[in-house]
Amino acid sequence: MSEQRDAELQAEERSLAAGHAAGYCWVERTDGPGLCTRRPGHDGDHSDYYGGRRKLTDIAGYTWPQ
Repeated sequence: MSEQRDAELQAEERSLAAGHAAGYCWVERTDGPGLCTRRPGHDGDHSDYYGGRRKLTDIAGYTWPQ
């Protein structure tokens, strides 16, 4: 079980590093799906500009407070 948890933590760390390398804040939404795709250190609410859009023309999908 410990090895599985270690693997999960490593995958999480790799995801965070990849998100930051791509220029995203990458904070996970706590009450549902979504990762913040705003720049790191931004002001204001977190937003996932890709996930949660209802229409193709919507600018942002999921939005949640810092």
